[in-house]
Amino acid sequence: MREPPTKAFTFNEPGVLALLLAKTEQGFWLIDNALITLDANPAMCRMLRTTREAMLGRSIYDFVDEANAEVFRHHVGLRAQGLAEGYEIALLRADGSLVDCYNNATPVYDGSGSKVGAIGLFSDISRQKHDQRQLAFTSQLLQQKSQVLERTLDSLAQGVMSLDANGRVNAYNHRMLELLRLPETLLASHPPFAEIVRYQLQHAQLEEPASELARHALAGSTRVSLSRMMGQTHDHYRRRTVDGRVLEIASHGAPDGGVVRTYTDITERVRAEEALITAKDEAERANRAKSEFLSRMSHELRTPLNAILGFGQLLDSDSEPTLSPVQKARVQELLRGGRHLLALINEVLDLARIEAGALQIETTDVPVWPLLDECLQLVAPLAEARGIQLEVYDRPGAGAPMPHLRADATRLKQVLINLLSNAVKYNREAGTVRFWCEPMPAAPGELRLCVRDEGPGLDAAQQQRLFTAFERLDARHGSVEGVGIGLALSKSLMELMGGQIGVASEPGEGTTFWLQLPLGEVPLAGPAPEAPAEASRVSMVRRRVLYIEDNEVNQLLMSGMLAQRPGIELQLASRPEQGLAMAAAQVPDLVLLDIQLPGFDGFEVLRRLRARTATARVPVVAVSANAMPSDLEAARIAGFEAYLTKPLDLCRLLETVDHWLQHPGREA
Repeated sequence: MREPPTKAFTFNEPGVLALLLAKTEQGFWLIDNALITLDANPAMCRMLRTTREAMLGRSIYDFVDEANAEVFRHHVGLRAQGLAEGYEIALLRADGSLVDCYNNATPVYDGSGSKVGAIGLFSDISRQKHDQRQLAFTSQLLQQKSQVLERTLDSLAQGVMSLDANGRVNAYNHRMLELLRLPETLLASHPPFAEIVRYQLQHAQLEEPASELARHALAGSTRVSLSRMMGQTHDHYRRRTVDGRVLEIASHGAPDGGVVRTYTDITERVRAEEALITAKDEAERANRAKSEFLSRMSHELRTPLNAILGFGQLLDSDSEPTLSPVQKARVQELLRGGRHLLALINEVLDLARIEAGALQIETTDVPVWPLLDECLQLVAPLAEARGIQLEVYDRPGAGAPMPHLRADATRLKQVLINLLSNAVKYNREAGTVRFWCEPMPAAPGELRLCVRDEGPGLDAAQQQRLFTAFERLDARHGSVEGVGIGLALSKSLMELMGGQIGVASEPGEGTTFWLQLPLGEVPLAGPAPEAPAEASRVSMVRRRVLYIEDNEVNQLLMSGMLAQRPGIELQLASRPEQGLAMAAAQVPDLVLLDIQLPGFDGFEVLRRLRARTATARVPVVAVSANAMPSDLEAARIAGFEAYLTKPLDLCRLLETVDHWLQHPGREA
């Protein structure tokens, strides 16, 4: 049996309409023609956070502020003209807050067709409005940041270009356009990077090999070739533009696969670098030229000095015929002048070596008082000639600990002799030079050596210039020897030894120079060293010495010096070939060999002597006016047994010859 049909269901049913008005989330607001509230559903009351009773009988203008009242008036007017439409409005809640709504107003008519009011259908669009406002704020903030970024990019001294993962330009600044000479119209459409490369090739903006790399990138079909141009292979490099500028280009990869490229104009920096390199090269060339000049001048000066000092020493040492006292004094003056000139040459060379960083310092524990005694013995004749007294204070007694200094003994002796001789030279007649040591409470572990004279003293301005090379402060002492090198050299030597040098003086009160160095360790007392045995002379067996030297004066001098050894037969050779032939014909016991010889030098002579079985073990001593450190080092490496520099010192020459004649066979 069929079920009876269900009764038809329509929206006209009173119960359905009531349910709809009660449950819907949209607000229904019923007003009359005077805009007075007649009814409102629960959703409308919730929107306004009020009750239905509180709304009834109130004008719609009671639920808006003045700004939104204008919205109501505008749309009421439109509705009166039959132009009703939906609109947004903010309603005023009971708690004073606003709720954003969208209203669709519909006129209400009675049975006769007369308009009796209107019903508004309000939707709460607060969230949408909030999202819109947030979106607008975010958009505005993004726009502001974009503007700031754009201004920042345009203010940079670097050119900047950003490429996306597909190699298209997505950002750039005007500095990049300037540096690459690109029109802005080219970049406005965010072209692929290849378009920029193509433009640069067409306008000859790329120098080789950059242009070849660019053509390779454009011709390639793979991403690898283009990525190379984008800097992913060479992420930092320099490129010179056709107008001579140098750009430093760096590429920085982005997480999304894009690349940011920066372009920096480093033309001035490169020019400065090139200028610095040029200046360095010029300085090195000048330094080499100076060294070569000093080497040549040293050689040229030492050669005549060899004759002056050599023959002077022979005259001074000759026993027959005996020189008269006047002649003896003249020879002494000759030797004194020559040695002074030699000292000046050595000081200039030392100063040059210090400036070049080539002077080697070997620090050891140096006993103070024995070193001082050596210096005083050397200065004593100069002091005696001027009637100057040399006084030493606070010398430790026998058995007392002797202070030692960490220094290079030779260089410390050189500095002390310079200070003592200056104290004598610049002293008053019959004055006194005083020497003493004093510990330094402010610098424990250091000792100060002081030398004081009774000369005219120095003012503050003179003291400021005192340690400057070639600075002479003794214009009123024109007879005093020197060129103003000694104190400058002493200062440099003290600094190399880790010490200090200084001066204290007042005009008319004399001058005190002081040296300060770290103390060394005091060695334990041990047995007294044996007196060195006097070097034994060459045995009665005659020994053959071959001297290869092209200068006749030097040959004559060597003959005179070795004449003091009657057991030596001296053979002379003026040319290297002659000397080699003489050595082959009759093997000598010792060869004295000049370095600078006509034809080929002494190094080649030494090599040929060593290459022959008969002369391979004959000791060879260099005798040369070449006195630069590099000359001595080259001779040591070559295998010379010893190196004697001109001008020759008679005692050292004889000691060297005696030694090697007593050791006739060099070690194999």
